[in-house]
Amino acid sequence: VATPFVPTLLVMGERAEAKRSELAEETKVRRWRRSQFIALGFSANDASALTKAPVDLAEVRRLVAAGCPHDVARRILL
Repeated sequence: VATPFVPTLLVMGERAEAKRSELAEETKVRRWRRSQFIALGFSANDASALTKAPVDLAEVRRLVAAGCPHDVARRILL
């Protein structure tokens, strides 16, 4: 079975567009996560650090809701 000819530049362009779309989505998620940490009362710097780390946002919410001070929560999570 013959496969249709697809110009290499078209395929490369589609891959580049998919990568841009993926990066845009990752940026949206990071911004949202950072806003959630700030809404929980963390400083902008701490929120950025927490956003970059593989921190479970639900766990952060539980710690803060239980009265854990933000600096202690940051140390536990990072």
